[in-house]
Amino acid sequence: MTFLRPLLRCKTAATAVEFAILAPIFFAMIFGIIEFSRYAWIHQTLNDVAYATARCMSVGTGCTSSTLQKTYAVNRAGGFGVTIAATNVTPVTNTTCKGYAASNSVTIRANFHSPVEGLIPAMPTQLVSIACFPVLA
Repeated sequence: MTFLRPLLRCKTAATAVEFAILAPIFFAMIFGIIEFSRYAWIHQTLNDVAYATARCMSVGTGCTSSTLQKTYAVNRAGGFGVTIAATNVTPVTNTTCKGYAASNSVTIRANFHSPVEGLIPAMPTQLVSIACFPVLA
């Protein structure tokens, strides 16, 4: 037992061992926070784009056709740095949306790609934003 005493008192490389144990957890937390924040930012951007497009359909004169509505949504999302395809924007005019009759509705679907998709199983891969705005006559 006397040969173990010097080994138990030795403190060299204790910091390196502690770092090796805690570093993977720390980095997983940091990257998880970054990816969740990126997900929340893109989802909020798509919500804003959907709402602005539905409002443009109801109020503005620049969103009179389906093509113009989709172009408006794609350009607005691009202004925030989010790329969406016009095929992922679905505008519906004069519909009942969330209990309100005579409303315009916009649905935007976008894929969310993350480098940590395989590591976090609950990470969503598709975002869906739906917004309504009443038709103002």
